[in-house]
Amino acid sequence: MTSRNGSAPGRPPHLGVKPVGRRPDTPGVTHIRQRFRALPRRLRLLVWIGIATGVGTGIAIPVSSTHGGHGGPVTAHGAAAPAAGTSTTVPPTTATTAATTTTATTTTATTTTAKSQASSGVSSAESELSRLRIAAEGPRTGYERSLFPQWIDADHDGCDTRHEVLIAESVVPAHVGAGCTVTGRWYSAYDGVTTSDASTFDIDHVVPLAEAWDSGAATWDAARRTAYANDLDHPETLRAVSASANREKGDDDPAAWKPPLRNDWCSYATDWISVKATWDLTADPAEVDALRSMLATCTGAGTPVPRPVPQAAPTSTSTSTTSIAPPAAGGTASGVTVSALDCAGETVTVADGGPAAVDLTGWTIHDQGPNFTYDFPAGYRLASGATATVRSGGPAGPGQLAWTTRPVWNNTGDTAYLVDAGGNLVSTRSC
Repeated sequence: MTSRNGSAPGRPPHLGVKPVGRRPDTPGVTHIRQRFRALPRRLRLLVWIGIATGVGTGIAIPVSSTHGGHGGPVTAHGAAAPAAGTSTTVPPTTATTAATTTTATTTTATTTTAKSQASSGVSSAESELSRLRIAAEGPRTGYERSLFPQWIDADHDGCDTRHEVLIAESVVPAHVGAGCTVTGRWYSAYDGVTTSDASTFDIDHVVPLAEAWDSGAATWDAARRTAYANDLDHPETLRAVSASANREKGDDDPAAWKPPLRNDWCSYATDWISVKATWDLTADPAEVDALRSMLATCTGAGTPVPRPVPQAAPTSTSTSTTSIAPPAAGGTASGVTVSALDCAGETVTVADGGPAAVDLTGWTIHDQGPNFTYDFPAGYRLASGATATVRSGGPAGPGQLAWTTRPVWNNTGDTAYLVDAGGNLVSTRSC
């Protein structure tokens, strides 16, 4: 079975390194050891604490074998150790102070490292994005999905590409049975769906095959198209996601479709950019603008928002598909709510009952699941006492905001969720 990076899992490399025998002590080393053992027990403990402190903070502490002015070995703090038989009292607070200082130093170093890594994360994605070749997408002439043979068994272990991704992305250890029947539990970062039924999940090409064709793959030969469709060497290329989210996405690029869960935008954008850069695919201007806006959602200085992975479910012989439950309906100081939902008429109406206009930039509406998400236009302001109606399932009427021509509210008991720019649930309404 091949791992996502093409290596066989669970086989540590044989480095051919022979065990190193213990080097005999020199007379000088023996002398130092004897002098150290002669120190009072509490002082020896303090020396070890000092050495551990240096290791914990990543600071090399010189322990010299030279002798100080008193003829004894130099301790970790640079002071000459007392000669054998000398009684030394160590205040009880000394070790505690050293430990406290170590903690503060370690915390500072860890924080600095995290900030550095965060900064480099978004910088890398933005750098790759800036290097993509910008070009209008070519006509989708001659494209057929069959031109990208997929789900091959490249290493002939009985598990094809789909199985390999399911094995790699299970949030609990996957079990592989006869015929590469895979059991496990999966989380769809696009929409928050979890399942233990693999048949309800698709393997999504982050950059769809048709999008790749439009962006340069039309000139590839059959071998390169096959390699792209089954790319296990770059984990960014393929994702296990819910079938509903994958089919809603279709062949769209980020200018036309984004994951319904806003907290996946950063990871999705960085994966998309990585795939385009790795496979030398072009990007069109609208796509680049959308990717930049998605990178702006990265936390801190730009590291992807961690994908919420559900806790492993208790072992069970049954399978189920669930969605992460949304928070309870509520409101904010803005006074904006979902005031009406007409499922038959495919309209959802938002009203501002507050005393001031509200900027709805970054606000979204999604259905239960979610399967569809509407993004309010940038700069859209809803005046106090005004309403905005969003139309789906057909063309928008006068004064309505257009969503999608596909029906959204076509299930009895559908619920509309209004989410603000910070990702907070503001209001809900059901049919």
